[in-house]
Amino acid sequence: MQIQGTIKNVTYQNPANGFTVLKVVISDTGKVAVVTGNFPALTPGENLRFEGEWGRHPKFGEQFKASGFEILKTGNSNLRDYLASGLFRGIGPKTAERLVEAFGDALPEVLDNHPEKLSEVKIKGITPKKMAEFLASWQEARLSRETMLFLYSHGIVGSTAKRLWSTYGEDTIPKIKENPYLLCEEVWGIGFASADEIAMKLGLPKDSPMRFQAALLYSLQESSFNEGHVYLPKDALLDRTLKNLRIDSFDDDAVQILMEQFEGLCKNGRITRVGDDCFYPSMFRAEDSVARNIALRLQRNTLPTEGFEQYLVSWEREHKFSFDPVQRQAIQMALSHKFSIVTGGPGTGKTTILKGILHLANQMGESVLLAAPTGRAAKRMESLCGAPAKTLHRLLEMDPVSKKFNRNVGNQLHCDLLIVDEFSMVDTWLASSLLEAVSLRARILLVGDADQLPSVGPGNVLNDLLQCPKIPSVRLQHIFRQASGNDIADKAAKINQGIMPAPIDGPNFHFMPYETPEEALGILQQLITTGVRSKLDIDLKSDLQILAPMRKGPLGVFELNQFLQRLMNGSAQKFKIGGTEWGAGDRVMQTTNNYDKNVFNGDVGIVFNVKKDKSAMTVFFDDKTVDYEGDEIEDLQLAYACTIHKSQGSEYPAVIVILDSSHYVMLQRNLLYTAITRAKGHVWVLSAPGAFHQAVRNNRSTRRFTRLKERLS
Repeated sequence: MQIQGTIKNVTYQNPANGFTVLKVVISDTGKVAVVTGNFPALTPGENLRFEGEWGRHPKFGEQFKASGFEILKTGNSNLRDYLASGLFRGIGPKTAERLVEAFGDALPEVLDNHPEKLSEVKIKGITPKKMAEFLASWQEARLSRETMLFLYSHGIVGSTAKRLWSTYGEDTIPKIKENPYLLCEEVWGIGFASADEIAMKLGLPKDSPMRFQAALLYSLQESSFNEGHVYLPKDALLDRTLKNLRIDSFDDDAVQILMEQFEGLCKNGRITRVGDDCFYPSMFRAEDSVARNIALRLQRNTLPTEGFEQYLVSWEREHKFSFDPVQRQAIQMALSHKFSIVTGGPGTGKTTILKGILHLANQMGESVLLAAPTGRAAKRMESLCGAPAKTLHRLLEMDPVSKKFNRNVGNQLHCDLLIVDEFSMVDTWLASSLLEAVSLRARILLVGDADQLPSVGPGNVLNDLLQCPKIPSVRLQHIFRQASGNDIADKAAKINQGIMPAPIDGPNFHFMPYETPEEALGILQQLITTGVRSKLDIDLKSDLQILAPMRKGPLGVFELNQFLQRLMNGSAQKFKIGGTEWGAGDRVMQTTNNYDKNVFNGDVGIVFNVKKDKSAMTVFFDDKTVDYEGDEIEDLQLAYACTIHKSQGSEYPAVIVILDSSHYVMLQRNLLYTAITRAKGHVWVLSAPGAFHQAVRNNRSTRRFTRLKERLS
């Protein structure tokens, strides 16, 4: 079914996916109707034809749900509204009226193809400079509109469409027509299936070599970004590619083409093949760089530690504390070797060791750099060690425009000792960049908990390094924090061994079973209302974190945040921006690194104010306020609840962990261990029947294909 009309106003648009609510004056009847669908930026006065069906929204009543659309030629009255919409700088209602009066229906043709005619007519209120600005903005809007219409008609909407336009500009359409698989090869947030569908619409044959090559490269890329693999075995790569191509393995002709294209990609270097291991070339180079760099450091002689005992005893006397033999060994190792690792769970004294190392390094007149993968981890390290710490990206001085590090093999960091905390979070890419940026003269100490979740990015660097006997390492196992009566570390250690704590409940570790999601929400409400504060005198918004294994589901992060926002900030006035309701006082998290604003992935803040009319808001992060507007708000999400992966590198006075049957695929021991070790004071585990026990028993974490251990051997 089709309807046609003129946009009266744009009621709402979600910049993330282009979902829009329009009020449209229907041409046939003159009545105003509500039209919904995914559209590019539209303005009042534009004339459109919509394809779709009438329906009734339970809350908002009758509306036309558009599945397709076409922007039609705009008549004089509508053209006046369009020109005066604010899209074109310096053109108000009166100037728009004069332009339409001067050229009538021919105005769009004049603006598009014969702009010189504008100088032949004197139009009051438009100087030559203003006319030049208007023509430039008209041309940009025209090209942008053509591109957006093309992208939206092929299902590429919202922020993805905007990213393509900002990158390629007027070349966007030609580039996509030339190679539609560019959309998945360059990780635009578009999978192979979507790019393939567009390619089919553009007439690319199913047996095109380009299609098979793109599927192979995408399959390698997908395995790294989604599952953390550094490489794929040849058979696994081919099987995955056949699935992405939606081709049966019995289709001999298709399999023959796939094998030919695979061999071709290996021959021309777009896939690096070592035996049956298939790498993305840049990934191969990164892992190889890590291995070579560490091998060079291990060839260096151990360094003398003159005065070690004297300095250490002095520190112990000053702090009325004695290191145990293993801690002493770890400190001496860090000061005696070019490359070493300290690993251990919570409460095993990693921070105490770092303080001892820093003291000795200072006594020896050495320069020390401290770093961690995330902003929260760096702040925690700085607070505990009493010395400045940076995120790895800031330490390496990432250029926000090029996304490359300014610190590299040609511009290395200057220090005698670099200490990196929470190293389990560091992936192969970042490890390679870090090691190249540190002089071989410097010592490097890596600190982390090998039993936590591996990095989100490709590789399993810390665990691979710990399996290399050549690398000096110390594993801390004695739990000191238990002496204070806090049982979290002890129960975490038991869970890490696959042992069910008995009893489960303790002074700081609380187990609360539930039967249904509704009951879980009731328990959660009781804890937030009275339960948590009966144990700890804390600010719930800043010191309590709710954790769940997954984003989706009845007790996933998305649903939990909606529930918690109503519970903890229900009285605040809410404004909908970018598909999310925001209010002053909301707890939010930054989800990307923004070097211009000095906020980083994982930073948590509180909304200070929201300005719906300007699509803007201000957020308070620790010691600074940060302004967001337009698309920048897409980098924020509500953070009353977050995934366990997102909590890595952070510690909170109080943590509530929710384990539901809907989280079944994620109920693994290392995930549970990571969650409960985020708690410094108290942790509550809410468990559906069998969920907690399933997580303790399940030690079958997904294997990652890496070769770092073999390279080091």
